Order: sequence, then C-alpha cells, then structure tokens
Amino acid sequence: MAIPPRYLVPVYLFLLGLAAYWGAATVSTAIAARLTPMPQIELPSPPELPPAQANRPLNYYAAINKRNIFNVEPTPGAAAPPPPVTTPLNLKLWGVAIDQKSAKRSYAIIEDQKTHKQDVHRVGDSVPGGAVVKEIDWLKVTLERDGRLEILELASGPGGGAPRSIAAAPAPAQPVGEGIQKVSDTEFTLERAEVDNALENMNQLFTQIRAVPHFEGGQSVGFRLFAIRQDSLFDKIGLKNGDIISKINGQDMTDPARAIAMFQELRNERQISVEVTRNKEPLTLSYSLR
Repeated sequence: MAIPPRYLVPVYLFLLGLAAYWGAATVSTAIAARLTPMPQIELPSPPELPPAQANRPLNYYAAINKRNIFNVEPTPGAAAPPPPVTTPLNLKLWGVAIDQKSAKRSYAIIEDQKTHKQDVHRVGDSVPGGAVVKEIDWLKVTLERDGRLEILELASGPGGGAPRSIAAAPAPAQPVGEGIQKVSDTEFTLERAEVDNALENMNQLFTQIRAVPHFEGGQSVGFRLFAIRQDSLFDKIGLKNGDIISKINGQDMTDPARAIAMFQELRNERQISVEVTRNKEPLTLSYSLR
C-alpha cells in the first residue's frame, strides 16, 4: 500500500531518530565499559609444600610387606638347577653320530663296563645304572639320574689323544696287523687275534670309517659307507666307499643298535658273510676266521 506524500516526512523523521538513538546507546555502552574499573579478585595463597625427604632404606618399607595389605601369596623363586657333574656310573662313551636335522635321530654308542656290552642309545633311552639320555653332543652325552644332570664324556683314543666323534672327520688309520689274507676279490681269511684286537679298540676303529643310514622308498635298508681310510682294517677286508651293507650273516642291518651288536657277536663266528650293494649291483663278501 502506498504512503500518501503528506506522511512521508514524519516517517522519515521517526526512522532517523530511532537510528540516532540506537547509535548513541551503543557508543555510550562501549565508553562505559572502558571507563568502569575491573573488580578486584583476591585469590587465596597456595599451600606450602612439605619439605623434601631423603630416600629411605628398603627395610623401612618392610612393614608393608609383612602386613600383606594386598593379601598376595608370595611365590618363591625357582632355584637354579645345579650344574651337571661327571657321572659316577661305570659307563664308557665310545662315539656319537650327530644328525643335524633331527636330534632324535642322533645316537651314542655306550658301553657298560661291568658287562662289556655296547649298545646304541638315542635321546630318551635308558642306560645301565638307571639314567636317561637327555642330550647328545659332539664330545659328550648328558644323562639325567635321580633328577640331576650328569655328563658322560667321549672316551679318548688308545694313545690318550683328544676324543673324537663318529661323525667327525676320521683320524689317520693305525697300522693293521698282518693277520689278513686276500683269497679273491670277495674272499678273505682273518686271524681271530686281528678281529679281537680291532674290537678291543672300538674308539680307534670308528675313526677309520663313516656310515650313514641308507633309505629306499622311505625305509632304511642298510648303511652306506664312506671316508674309509686307506690301509685301515675296513680297506684291507675289501670294503669300498659307497658300499651299502644290507646284511651280515643273513641278518638285516637296518638298525644301528643291531649293527653294533653284530660286532660283538663276530667274536664267536668262524664264517662271516657280508651282503653289500656296490655300483647298484649286489655283492657278497666272505670272511673266514681262524
């Protein structure tokens, strides 16, 4: 709706006066805020800190532990196991064979010196005297007996030299006696004294040859020979590097324990036959003892 011209002047004057009033009020408020003094606020002084105390000894706090304010049952610390000692058992460690891939497949040849019987033992096996094999190392076997650890060290050689393991590099062969005669490429005659002398020095005997289990189709079928020392007993009785011994006197050689037992049984034999595989061909070596 249009405002008649006679009313325009009063409306303009009213609006102008309203604007002047709000402007003056705003300026007055700003000036008053600047001129009004800030109220004084009194804050309480901070409390005084207690004087620093020197560190107290641990026994000062013993009462706290004695009262057990947290109702905690004390747990006694586990006592350190005693160090292994040399075993007093009448045993002799002739040699070890270490399997780098599986400690369970390593074995040790241990002799009961009361009965002079040798046997092959693996980790977990019992040995004469009531001990159990816990670990097999290059130069020793750790046994557990009555909750204590004991050490059985590798026997030294006949000359008192440093002990050697079966799996270590073989030592130079000792001269073999003249009690071995070659009849043919597969037949030999041996003096019984020569065999007895070899079996009495098993430690030296095991340094002249190395043997590892031979598997076919996942099954052990014998032992493969290698590192046979020249002029050793094994060399003179016709064995060659790479030969696989499968049977001795018709008995399978699939277990090292059985192979060691056969060494002892040879003392009472007059005829020995050894079935080997050489260059993938079967071969039988015959030995006559006299």
